[in-house]
Amino acid sequence: MPNDDLEKLLRTEDKKPFVIENSSKYNYTKREMNCICKALSMESRKYDPKVIVRNINAYIESPDKLERILYSEISNYIYSLEMEKRGIFATNVEKLLLYSLDEKNHVGADTKKIIVKIYDHFQLAISQIENANNIFAASIEDAKVKLQQQVKGVEREYISILGIFASIVLAFVGGITFSTSVLQSISAASIYRLLLTIDFLAFVLINTIYILVKFIFTINDKDAKLFKIEKLNWICLIIAIVVIGSWLFSIKELQEFISNLLPWGK
Repeated sequence: MPNDDLEKLLRTEDKKPFVIENSSKYNYTKREMNCICKALSMESRKYDPKVIVRNINAYIESPDKLERILYSEISNYIYSLEMEKRGIFATNVEKLLLYSLDEKNHVGADTKKIIVKIYDHFQLAISQIENANNIFAASIEDAKVKLQQQVKGVEREYISILGIFASIVLAFVGGITFSTSVLQSISAASIYRLLLTIDFLAFVLINTIYILVKFIFTINDKDAKLFKIEKLNWICLIIAIVVIGSWLFSIKELQEFISNLLPWGK
């Protein structure tokens, strides 16, 4: 009946899902692949290619094997090896390949195919490991560069803050010290010496603050237009030349003019 056939098609039977680990052929092939890999990891002085060839022959003749070898088991085994063990494996598998290709050893065609596949897959796994290491090294290098840039940025911010603070303190303390020194020495020193001292201190203080501010902008990669320091330096130089010339030629009129000009000299 059509209805009965439809019910049979739609009917679900309570069967347990098939798990690959329950397959005897899979387990046998997996176990043999691990044995072959372990034999290829032996020390070179104990290693004998004939033993591997016999193991592969026994694997080929076994009815419990899968039709293809398990490349995943070879890859997992190679990935788990350390650098030194990996080098021993490379040497042994190369010896095995050369031994199988030598016609004097009479290695079967099927055995040669499996040996070539193992050798080729080992080279592929090594290439994948090297690529992964290169990618990891490149990512670490990029992270280093980014971290260094961030550290430099933080250092620049700290230096900027300290520089601004130092500039403010220097300007404030220097201005107070400058004014105090002038007021204390106004009666003891001559007008020419006092003016030269004032001019020199003003030159040093202005240039120091200018250099600090410019340094702060430079380390932060900023191009700010500051005041023209050259004009101030020329003014200080002209004042110094006028004062020194008046002092050398004893121009009393200049001293009297400056004394009358200053409010505290009247």
